[in-house]
Amino acid sequence: MSSLSNLPYGDILDYWYEKLKGNKYRYKFLITKFIEVFAFGSSTKTYNNKIGYVPFPIREIQSMPLKPKLAIVVPIYAKSKNNVQDLKNLFRSISNLSYQPDTVILVDDGSPVDYDYPKQFVKLKNSSNCGPARVRNKGIKAALNEAVDIIAFTDSDCILDKDWTKQIIFHFQQHRNSGVVSGNTISKDKHWFGTYHNINGTLNGRRFKNSNRLLYGTTANLAITSDVAKTISFNESFPNAAGEDIEFCFQANKKGYEINFNEKMVVYHHYGYTKNFLSSLKKFRNQFKKYGGGEKILLEQIPEYYTYFDKTEEIKAQ
Repeated sequence: MSSLSNLPYGDILDYWYEKLKGNKYRYKFLITKFIEVFAFGSSTKTYNNKIGYVPFPIREIQSMPLKPKLAIVVPIYAKSKNNVQDLKNLFRSISNLSYQPDTVILVDDGSPVDYDYPKQFVKLKNSSNCGPARVRNKGIKAALNEAVDIIAFTDSDCILDKDWTKQIIFHFQQHRNSGVVSGNTISKDKHWFGTYHNINGTLNGRRFKNSNRLLYGTTANLAITSDVAKTISFNESFPNAAGEDIEFCFQANKKGYEINFNEKMVVYHHYGYTKNFLSSLKKFRNQFKKYGGGEKILLEQIPEYYTYFDKTEEIKAQ
């Protein structure tokens, strides 16, 4: 959800005009950025740049075991054949992981379409659609009941690199102050909008300038320690997958759980664009319209959010 939405639109385009100097996609990106910020809408009316900045604290986390127990939590809402195919791709990538998780928890949010899943996975099902925040909280509770050390999150339209879990564990073993780690989320779509997301860093969170600490990472590619899971939950006032992961990470930062970025922690995300440009354009526009709605709720929860946002920069997908 990386953007520069608190700036005037002209300043956003000026930023990227300079940022992409010499890049062959410069003007195509600027046109697409204009579509993005127009779809996102203006949530700047609630922005108060006079709210003071207070640096986040740092707390020392307990060391990670040599062979930690790890759970993967996946929220699912399947409503089409394409969604079912995405799930098959995800499940296959989980089976191919070089470090196998101790448990995989699928939390189905009232899917109207049936799908097969590996027998060793745990499936929890809601009778009706409750939204991703509540679903992840349900998954966290189930994972903690299994006494895991790490909970990793991804989405049903993702494919995990074979070393994804290995990189998560390596990070927590090497970084005592880190309670949350986010990774490199690359578009799987061979489409201009997929390329745009990679340059924009849409699903790679925001990093504080001159630091490896993040303001937030996205739940398509995120892992937390059990200590964080016992302390923080997702805010269920967010009805959609937009802004709830940012609010969760802000809570973690305020409590001193440092959020880091591991570029070798790779996930491939399927946005679902097709050869039909108009259909893909509509999908792109609706995605950022949803993000704009989520950010309005975010600013109600965290009025000082942009005070921190202004000290960060996007992370390009590699």
